[in-house]
Amino acid sequence: MTRIALKFAALALAAGLPAAAAVTVSFPSPTYSDIGPPGYEADSVKNDLARHLQALGGKYLEPNEELWIDVIDVNLAGERTYGRHDVRVSRGNSDFPKMTLRYKLTGPRNSSGEDSIGDSSYLWFPSRARQPERLDSEKRMLEDWFKQRFSH
Repeated sequence: MTRIALKFAALALAAGLPAAAAVTVSFPSPTYSDIGPPGYEADSVKNDLARHLQALGGKYLEPNEELWIDVIDVNLAGERTYGRHDVRVSRGNSDFPKMTLRYKLTGPRNSSGEDSIGDSSYLWFPSRARQPERLDSEKRMLEDWFKQRFSH
């Protein structure tokens, strides 16, 4: 648990409030199927995905639960095309977003496991898309998984 999360939990206990759920996300693999070249871009993708998973914890986990997620593999939506500028092109074939996640939930509900998730219909429903957002397909896929796996 991060230092900030520990301080928040201590304040919540002191105030008589239930402690908020905490989500810890790690990327233990040195390489991934498709997360961008090592460096700023890959770190940025990892940070965006981690922040999104942590936000989902506040939405779907019960107070006093802790969730650890190891992101084992990432394959982003679309295919990377190289040229003057790297671009992702989504054709709707086999380029859908996929991830492998290992998780451990502790608290009132305990569970653990490893899931391989994907969203082959990520381009089928344009109305599902909100404002265009970076990693939108991946975030939608993660929310569907999170809701199904951890919703209380």
